[in-house]
Amino acid sequence: MANQKTEDIKDLKAFRYMQRQRQDYFDQFRRGLNYGHPGNEALMKLQVPKPGKWKGYQNKHARHFIYKIQEVWDEAGPGQTRQAALEANDRLAATMAVADFRLVKVLGWGGLGVASMYDAVGKDNKTLRVVCKIDIFPHYPCIPREVKAHLMTAGAKHVMQQVILQAEGDISDAAINRLGIIARQTAAGVDMTVPASIDRGENANVTPRMAMAIMIFEVIEAVPIGEFEELDLNEIKHDMKVDARKELDANQRVLFIQFMNRGRLDDHICRAVMTRRPFPTLVLWQVFDCLFRGVIGMAYPVAFMPWDVDPSKVQVPEVSETARGLRPLESYDNRDTMVHYDIDPLNNLGLIHIYNGNTSAWVYWNSRGRGKQSEQFSEEWDYISGNPRTIKSETAGNFNWWINLYQIALVIWQMVSLCHAELSPSPEKITIKMLDGTETTAYGFGGYILNDKKFKHIDRDLRELINQCMLHVPAKRPTMEQLENLLRSKTNIQGVDPQNQEQVEAQRYCEWLFRGTPAPKPAQPVDHKLPAGLGGWTVKNVVEEQKIWLEMPEEAARRKALNKAAQTRHMNPGRVLENRFGIVREVRNLWGDYFKRK
Repeated sequence: MANQKTEDIKDLKAFRYMQRQRQDYFDQFRRGLNYGHPGNEALMKLQVPKPGKWKGYQNKHARHFIYKIQEVWDEAGPGQTRQAALEANDRLAATMAVADFRLVKVLGWGGLGVASMYDAVGKDNKTLRVVCKIDIFPHYPCIPREVKAHLMTAGAKHVMQQVILQAEGDISDAAINRLGIIARQTAAGVDMTVPASIDRGENANVTPRMAMAIMIFEVIEAVPIGEFEELDLNEIKHDMKVDARKELDANQRVLFIQFMNRGRLDDHICRAVMTRRPFPTLVLWQVFDCLFRGVIGMAYPVAFMPWDVDPSKVQVPEVSETARGLRPLESYDNRDTMVHYDIDPLNNLGLIHIYNGNTSAWVYWNSRGRGKQSEQFSEEWDYISGNPRTIKSETAGNFNWWINLYQIALVIWQMVSLCHAELSPSPEKITIKMLDGTETTAYGFGGYILNDKKFKHIDRDLRELINQCMLHVPAKRPTMEQLENLLRSKTNIQGVDPQNQEQVEAQRYCEWLFRGTPAPKPAQPVDHKLPAGLGGWTVKNVVEEQKIWLEMPEEAARRKALNKAAQTRHMNPGRVLENRFGIVREVRNLWGDYFKRK
C-alpha cells in the first residue's frame, strides 16, 4: 500500500528506520529465529512499506516445536538483573519502615521491575499484607504507566487492585514504643552507629531502623535536650507515618497491589504436570470466566468505580465486571481502552498502554514489539505506510480488547495442553463451530488442542472457544455479549451438588491444589460504606439488569473538579440522559442508592 497517505510524522526518517527494524525483527521471529541485528546498512535496503497489499496466509504452515512444561522456576527472576533488583528493593525498605511496613521477602523480579512483600498493621489491628513493585532502573521508569492503569481499573474485581496505604489503619502501639525509644536514644547522644553526616539515598549501609532514627532525630534535632520531654513522640511518629503513607500513595514510581496468597498460576500448572493431574474442565471454565471479567475491566476503564471518587486516596469497593449495558467497542474506537500485552501464567502486571482516537502512528508501530504473546507479528504490517487507523487494517495495529482476549485464551490453552506457548505461533487453517451456531474455516493459532485425541477429556465447547478467541482476524472472534452468555451458562453454579460428579471432582481438585494455603476471604456483604468524608453511599452487588455509568467528556471534567474540591455530587440514579450522538440512553446506577446529604 505504498500510495497510502502518511500522517504528519515529526521525524519521518526515524519512523522509517523503526519500521525497517520491526520488519526485520518479525521476519526472523516468524521463522523461529533469535533476533540478530543485521546492521544499519542491511536495514536501509529493506523497502517500507512493501508495494501492493498483503494477501493473507496462503498455505498450511508447519507447526513449530511445542514443549511440555517441566518444572517450577527455582530462581525468582533473571540472573542478569538480580543484583540491581535487590539494590532497588533495599532503597525502598527504609522509606517503607517509616510508613510502619516491614519487609517480609522479595517475591521476584523481571527485566525492569522488582516486587516485594510487606506487612503492616491495618484496620482493626489486623495484618495488612501488600505487594510493592518498583522500577529496577530509575532512569527507565515503567511503574508510572502501571500506576495510572490501576487507578483507572479501581473497583474492577477481577483486575488486581491497587492498595491505598492512607486508607488503612493506625500505627501499632508496639511500633510507636519501639521507635520512641530509638528517638530518645538518638537525641540523648547514644551511639546508634549512624555516621555524623549521611546521605540516605546513596549509603547502602543504612538499615531501615537507622533511617527511622535519623528521620525522627531530624524532627527534634533543633530542640535542646532539656526541652525534649515536652515533645509528644507518639504524635510525631504517627504524623510521620501518615505523611509517609500519603507520599507513597502519591509517588508514581511505587505501586502497591493486593497480595495473592495462593501463588502464581504457573506454579499450579507445573504442579499439575509433575503429578499428572490435569485440570478438570469445570475448573478451566471458572478460570476462563475470571480472566474474561478482567478483560472487561481493562476494556472499559473507570467504568466500575463511583464516578465522584478519587481512587488514589480511597480504597474503592470491588464489583464484578459485566459488559451488559456498555456500548460495544469497535475497531479503532475513539474511547479509551487498555491493552495489557503481557498476560501469561507467570505475570500479573503488564506493559499496559491506553489507546483512543488520538493514538499516533509512532505509538502504534512502537507498540508492535510490546509483550510476549500477541498476534501482532503478521506480514500485514509490512504493507502499511503510516498509521493503521487511516486504513482500518484488519489485524495489524487493531489494538483493542480482543488483544487481551487472545492472551487469556492462550493462558487457558496452556492449562489444557500443559505445554509452553508455541514460539513463534504458527497459523493453521481450522474449522470450528462458532458461538452463533455457524461453522467457519479460518486461520488461527490454537489448533494443537482442537482435534488431538489426548485432549478429548476436555469439553469440546471449551476447546472450540479457545480457538475462536485465537483466530487471526479479531472481527471473527466472539463478542463480549456472546462470551458473557456462554461463560455464565457454564459457571453459574450455586454450591456443589453432591450428585454432580463434575462439580464434586472440581471441588476435590481445588482442595488438593490449594492445600496449605489460606482460604480466600468470604464474599463481601451486600452493602459497603465508603468513608464519610466522601459523601457516603452504598455499593450494591451487580445484578444482570444493572448498567454501567458511562461518562461523557463534560461529566469527566466535572468529576475531576469535584475530586480536587473534595466535594460530592448528588445524582439521580434513574435519570435519562442524551449523549453526544443524540441517542437517549437510560443510566441505571451500578452503585445503588445514594444517601441523602447530611
